Order: sequence, then C-alpha cells, then structure tokens
Amino acid sequence: MDIRALRYFVKVVQSNGFNRASKSLFVTQSAISRSILRLEDELGCTLIKREQSGLTLTDDGMIIFDHAKIILSQFESMHNALREKSGPLSGNLNIGLPPVIASTFFSAIIKEFSSCHPLVELKIFELSTTNIYDAMQSGKIETAAVLLPFDDNNFELQKFGSDRLVLLVNENHPLVDKEEVDFIELIEHKFVFFSENLRVNELIHSAFGVYNKKPEVAGSSNHLDLIIAMVVAGVGITLLPESMCRARKIDGVVTLPVSNPILSYELALVNFKGYKSRNVLAWNVLARKMLGISLPTETE
Repeated sequence: MDIRALRYFVKVVQSNGFNRASKSLFVTQSAISRSILRLEDELGCTLIKREQSGLTLTDDGMIIFDHAKIILSQFESMHNALREKSGPLSGNLNIGLPPVIASTFFSAIIKEFSSCHPLVELKIFELSTTNIYDAMQSGKIETAAVLLPFDDNNFELQKFGSDRLVLLVNENHPLVDKEEVDFIELIEHKFVFFSENLRVNELIHSAFGVYNKKPEVAGSSNHLDLIIAMVVAGVGITLLPESMCRARKIDGVVTLPVSNPILSYELALVNFKGYKSRNVLAWNVLARKMLGISLPTETE
C-alpha cells in the first residue's frame, strides 16, 4: 500500500474536494485522482462518491479514513524516532508535575535541562497525581513526578524523597505559641485548601476521617500565593508541604509541625515501562543526578 495514496486520500476528505487538496499538496488533481483510484482498486472498494454538491465518503471510505489517519500519524512518529537517533535533542518533551512539588524540586532541573538541550521545548503540565495517571495513559505527557501511592503495574517508579505537611497559621493565631500541634487540635478550625483534588487534600481529609469529622472550608484556590494570603488575613489555617515552606520566606505566617498523625508521603519519578524517547531518557538521567537517585541509567 502506497503511503502517499493514503496521504492524498486523507487530504481530499479533509479539504472536501480535489481542487483544495491539490493546492494544499502542490500536486495536480489528476495525479491525486489516479492515486486514489489505484488505492480503491487495491482495497477492492469505493472510498469516495463524487457528486456535484461535493464529496461523500462511502461506509468503506469512513473506515479507511479513520485508519488512514492513524497510519499516517504512526508513520510520522516513526520518522521522528529515526531522526532522534542522532544529532542534538530537539522537539517537545511533555512533563507532568504536581503543583506542590513542581517549583521546590524541579525548578533547578528544568533550568539545567533547558541549558543543556536548548532545542527541546519543555511543556510542563501542573496536574494532581490522579490527573497525571490519566494524562500518562492518554499520551498527553511522557514522564512525570508524583506523590505516592501510584499505580506501578504499567509504570516504572523511582523514589527520590519524602515530605510531610506542616501547619501554617497567621502570627496572631491561638496555636502560634505551640512547638508542635496534635492534629485533633485542628479539627475545630477553618481551613484554606487547594481547589483541585490534590493528594495533599486527600491526606488531610483522611486524617479528619480518623476522628469521623470533615474539615470546615473557609476558602480555596489553585494559587499558592492566594492560599497564603488568606492565611495571613486570618480567613483560615492550611497544611502545606514542609519543603515548599522551607523554600520561601513567608511574612506574617508561623509554620508548625503536626503529629498524631504525621501527614507524610513519598515522592517518585514516573515513566512508562519499555521504550522511551531520547528526550525522556535525557530528562531522567539529569533528574536522577540532581535528585540524588542512585540507579543505573536507562541506557545501561
């Protein structure tokens, strides 16, 4: 089967006519028509009904059109993979990172990767761990970092650290003089949360569940600065990753450790099992090095 014939066929359908397809492909209409006729002969079916009002796909044509688009996409991917085998890295790299760890753990890695591979366009998707799973499965992202637990049946996980949630209250809050706060002491206070269903929210709700309670939500936002501003204003208290709090100076806020339970979690890099592009391999080699993961590289 001639890949060119499939390309002509798809372009004719998408252009709804031979004339527009001819102009787009810079090929004569007669050449396109002959190519599609040969394709129909090879397949033993009619793909297109040529009518005065335009073109109409036959039932067989609709089936071939759907499959042809997939074949052309795979053909292009094959060519890209072959081009990737040599020369400097280029193209796109789609990475999924939870908002609560993106800047703390990965800002330096992103900067270094961009410096080493300037032809690669990094696309960072800030997603919850649950949404990262869905995005990996759908092909939206190629590599990621997550808060554990995470399904490891289809993915490779490489742990690189752990973190815990700490309490943030404004400097006039009644709990401010404590050295450590038991979680049960937080139950009657109003909370400020991330709007999205992040793993840190799940941890907090689970801790409330131990006491058969639900948090009273006074405000929510997807923006960290706004969450902190609400804490400073006395709208509510919040629990954030300790690493995030260490990485920034927060005026008007006191940070306190929380116990009973300690809300801790592990962090891991996530990759598909099996084949990985050169961009993904390069990202992981650098991430492992900068995160201190002592594991053999993917190329070994």
